[in-house]
Amino acid sequence: MLQGAIVWTPMLEEDDFAAANQAEEKYSDSRIIHYWDSERRLGGLLSQTLKIKRVIAWDVYLLYPPDHLWQAELPPAPKFWMHQLSGEDETLHLEEDTFTETLKTMLGEVNDK
Repeated sequence: MLQGAIVWTPMLEEDDFAAANQAEEKYSDSRIIHYWDSERRLGGLLSQTLKIKRVIAWDVYLLYPPDHLWQAELPPAPKFWMHQLSGEDETLHLEEDTFTETLKTMLGEVNDK
């Protein structure tokens, strides 16, 4: 089964808990869990896992297989990921069709098991 998590992080001046709650309504789905990370902890950890230049990873989209485990201080590396960050690897810049096709492939692999 497909599940998702959205982690809302204050990166812009207008980003706060109320704005995150409002945006959450836009992405309402029973398979999605929303989190508010006021201290940007996950973004800091993800920047290390993803080996990006920025101290905080944000506007990143990660795909994990269903059996992934987080057993260390840093989040596990995703099977696939893309971003919307300037100055980072352009080959990983978000392309909706590529991301969608990769997700479909991963879902097919899960369903084939």
